[in-house]
Amino acid sequence: MLDRIPFGPILVILTILSGVLFPVVVLMGWFVSRGWLSVPTHVQWSIPITLLSIFTHAIIMFYFIGTGSRIKEVVKELKLDAQLYRRTLPFKARVFPLSMLTMGAIMASYIIGGGTHTNFPWTPPWLHGILALAAAILNGVVALREIVCISENLTLVDDVDHAVYSVTR
Repeated sequence: MLDRIPFGPILVILTILSGVLFPVVVLMGWFVSRGWLSVPTHVQWSIPITLLSIFTHAIIMFYFIGTGSRIKEVVKELKLDAQLYRRTLPFKARVFPLSMLTMGAIMASYIIGGGTHTNFPWTPPWLHGILALAAAILNGVVALREIVCISENLTLVDDVDHAVYSVTR
């Protein structure tokens, strides 16, 4: 009932892609610093992968907001156990703060990288490198957390579906 389109698995795939590809772009930046790769190649890969990472985390936040909201409506409408709704709250608490920090770090790295690769004096390469490495680590940590929470959320959605089925039978 609540998950006619398999958003959870789609979001897990996007999270895995982000978690794997973002460190690759950071590694490409290190290759640029060694002269082993051109800046345009690094930039061509950085733009779509950065956007993928940011949008994935943002979409996952909206996913938890949406499923929590829908579960709250169903629980209220069908007078189901309120604990079903309360189980949605920890997902947001576990994902949102780290996700926001990660998106901020990714954006900061991206913006500073634009300055670095255009030789802007206030954006030294070392700053871009440190921010990118921090963003990659945060991205990996939040990706694992998101995957676990999406999995637990899918279990909760199944529990709600079973409760709805038992009430409407």
